[in-house]
Amino acid sequence: MAGKKKKKEPKRKPKYGLFASVGYIYRLLWNTERGLVFTGIVLVPLSVILAAISLYTPSVILRALETADRFSFIALTILGLLLAGLLFNLCNNVIQVKVGNAEHMVLMQMLYMYQKKRRERDWYLDYDPEIRKMNDRGYAAVTNNHTAGVHFPMEFSDILGMLLKFILFGSVVSMLNPLILLLLAGGCAANYAMSAWERKKNWNDRDIRNRIDGKIGYTAVNLSLDNRYAKEIRLYGMRDGMHTRFLELLSSGVREKKKLERRNFLVALVEFLIFLLRDGIAYVFLIYQAAAGKLDAAAFVLYFSAISQMSGLMGNILWKVSRVSEGALQVSDFREVMEVEGRLNRGKGIPVPEGPFSIEFRNVSFTYPEGEKKVLDNISFKIEAGEKIALVGLNGAGKTTLTMMMCGLLLPDEGEVLLDGHTLYEYNREEMYGLFGLVTQKFSLFPFSIAKNIACTPEDEKIDRARLARCIELSGLTEKIASLPQGADTPLNRELNRDGTELSGGETQKMLLARLLYKNPSCIILDEPTAALDPIAEDKIYRRYHEIASHATSVFISHRLASTRFCDRIFLLDGARFAESGTHEELMAAGGKYKELFEVQSKYYKEGGKDDETEKR
Repeated sequence: MAGKKKKKEPKRKPKYGLFASVGYIYRLLWNTERGLVFTGIVLVPLSVILAAISLYTPSVILRALETADRFSFIALTILGLLLAGLLFNLCNNVIQVKVGNAEHMVLMQMLYMYQKKRRERDWYLDYDPEIRKMNDRGYAAVTNNHTAGVHFPMEFSDILGMLLKFILFGSVVSMLNPLILLLLAGGCAANYAMSAWERKKNWNDRDIRNRIDGKIGYTAVNLSLDNRYAKEIRLYGMRDGMHTRFLELLSSGVREKKKLERRNFLVALVEFLIFLLRDGIAYVFLIYQAAAGKLDAAAFVLYFSAISQMSGLMGNILWKVSRVSEGALQVSDFREVMEVEGRLNRGKGIPVPEGPFSIEFRNVSFTYPEGEKKVLDNISFKIEAGEKIALVGLNGAGKTTLTMMMCGLLLPDEGEVLLDGHTLYEYNREEMYGLFGLVTQKFSLFPFSIAKNIACTPEDEKIDRARLARCIELSGLTEKIASLPQGADTPLNRELNRDGTELSGGETQKMLLARLLYKNPSCIILDEPTAALDPIAEDKIYRRYHEIASHATSVFISHRLASTRFCDRIFLLDGARFAESGTHEELMAAGGKYKELFEVQSKYYKEGGKDDETEKR
């Protein structure tokens, strides 16, 4: 049975058309590099004058040679034309340099806008595959050669200049024969149709190329150069496998590039044949007129130059129009990603709780985009204000997902999450984020000092030093900080800071805990906070847990069930639902899943157990 054909992705249409895209870019230019809006206007007369000099110089020189009595007149004529051309070229080059710098600044502004939007957008949106595609398109729009329409002023200036040149050259060519204009125009129209077909095909395939390029970049940079993967690559012999994977991706990329090359070759071949036919007929007619004695040498040179420039001019006009059209498509891509908005409230919200608050889930269900099954299925429960609860369960049970929903980083597909009796959407997003302190298994450290990483500010004067010292002590980092030459002001990341330091896994986990303590949130979420700690450091953290969480609602996630006994209640997640809940004693007495898991784990910590006795015998 033949394999199923891959379903083609539906053709994508740009959200914004040409005029809307042009208007958007001009508004942006007006607010950033206003001079760029007007610079192109200055270039129009310059370009037309240069074209006229180029057109008439050979004919004027030839005419002067034929009719002038004195060589001095000929020399002055040639010198004057050359100086005029050089002067206008100099002005044009100076303006082009200034334009290039201004366009670069606008492009950097657009890139900053893109990055700022990504940083500030609701976090859950990046799980959506369609949003990820839009991200790729938006990034490509501001990093490729067309720079998302930044060239619009110069493109329109060039088009206007070319239209004026068209009138100039066209008036000369029409004196020879008006039908030549129709011949040249018809050939250019055919070329433009081919270019438009190529542009449309390339644009429709852009998502495929972006996806492959992203995979190649990730494999070549993240997996191959990031030290986090270095040990596994060496110890488990992953080098050849990584190399094979990279070559496979590279091969896919090459196939896509070859598709572009084939289209480009086909279009170039057709354009060449059209050019050969179109210009060949025009030049044959011109040569026939000269051979018949109807044109003198100066007129022949003038008409020959006009036809040559007219031919190239028409192609350039259509190419510029094509550039503008492609720039408009990229502006549309950029605008679409900039307009993505989340569901959380960015405006004025109701007052956030000032102390510990309750958290309630009502019939909450959630499935990750492109996920095969529900991670949470009709979950309902309530954590009272100031309560300390533990979430336990096997890997993949949905514990981390559930905590992400508590603080609004993920939003439910069904049901609702309430904080102090109000839905997440009723609070201002930034104020709501301020309620939570989170220590996760996946973390981020900034290339700042330890103090700035704990206080989460790049400014020294905003750090409360007494508070910082207290948080370092509570988290168990005092000894490490004291051993560093610059103490808490020692920078992290040696790649960026020569005098920096690198923290071990356990030290990093302690620093993340210090960061949480410094924020002093109303709700603390600890996701495996002691996974990288040694038993002594872990025991110290557990003993301090009540002090750490004394003024907050707290949620504690751990695979080690013995570490959850100090919590008020324990919730066991199993199969996207809560299987059991209660205190440690209640769950043990119930004899269910929790007791089974606890006993499986606890036997490994018992001394003198059955297995030990067997080994001794």
